[in-house]
Amino acid sequence: MELRPRVAAIVPKRNSVLLVKHEEGNMSYWIPPGGAVEAGELMHKAVKREVKEETNVEVSVKRPVYYNDFFGGTKHHMEFFFLCEFEGGEVELGKDPERDSREGILKDVKWVPVEELKDHTILPHELKIRLLKDAPQNFEQRAIYLNNEA
Repeated sequence: MELRPRVAAIVPKRNSVLLVKHEEGNMSYWIPPGGAVEAGELMHKAVKREVKEETNVEVSVKRPVYYNDFFGGTKHHMEFFFLCEFEGGEVELGKDPERDSREGILKDVKWVPVEELKDHTILPHELKIRLLKDAPQNFEQRAIYLNNEA
């Protein structure tokens, strides 16, 4: 079984969180910007790269806030969510360089107000619950394991 590390950025700004809309088949959902860590790449560098690729935004990485893992096909996916600070740039939908432009799954990017998070499909579901709880407290908690099967 292959291990697949992934990083994502929790980027708060003025009571909103930066999210990217994905569409795969008949599924539509929102997630924080992020993606696979490349071989030889440090996680904090991967976070900054992925945010820039998907949203055109520059961030500084502060600290880990959530972690998660799950099995999909022949892979063991490991996710690390980092609290980041918005440094600049105009939000603009980027692309997933790992996919052909005709099969791109990135469909939208926006600052979602915290009070509207409940109205969005956010994956994993446990992340949505934590964002609703932790964003109003400025993510002051220690890193939390999201897998509710633990």
